[in-house]
Amino acid sequence: MPKENSPEAICANMRRLLREERIRAQTSMLRLAEKFGLSVAMISYVERGAGNPTLDTLLRIANALDVDLWRVIKRASIAR
Repeated sequence: MPKENSPEAICANMRRLLREERIRAQTSMLRLAEKFGLSVAMISYVERGAGNPTLDTLLRIANALDVDLWRVIKRASIAR
């Protein structure tokens, strides 16, 4: 398990928060992917934490969900 406030923990929290935002918006991975030119595989990759997505990818997902990426990062850094 990643140490609290470590980069790994913050990234894990951010992925969880973006997934929660997608679910809250009642948006499928397919719809989200189509909205901003990403693949469903990329959305799944981000949500599963299979690697480190680029800032561009995170911004596209946040924009598609109409959420402020900075706020997600801030929430992720304090989430327990």
